[in-house]
Amino acid sequence: MNKKGAELSMNVIIITILVVIVLVIVALFFTGGMASLTKRISGIFGAQLTDVPEMTTRCNSYCLRYQDSGSPTLQNIYQNSFCTDTNDIDINGDGKIGTGETDLTCAGLGIRCEAFTCV
Repeated sequence: MNKKGAELSMNVIIITILVVIVLVIVALFFTGGMASLTKRISGIFGAQLTDVPEMTTRCNSYCLRYQDSGSPTLQNIYQNSFCTDTNDIDINGDGKIGTGETDLTCAGLGIRCEAFTCV
């Protein structure tokens, strides 16, 4: 049997598949399809902005954990997290941290926990 013909057709098939993949990537790049892909990738690996609903959930979680914990040490940790830990929060939802959106605490956002009072 002559195996050179089989090798040639297999090589041609592999090269054709690679060329088609490269052409699809180039077409996506020039049509703007890569922008959404780039945004998704940066969303996975990049830093995420904290918004008000997410911060409210986090603060309520600190309050509930404080109430459920019987340990004074843990209660102190949850109260400190609630009252003194600062976060940058995208309050206006523009996707950027601007003036008045840095170094905010749960209490600074107006979120209250009836179990304790921040001083």
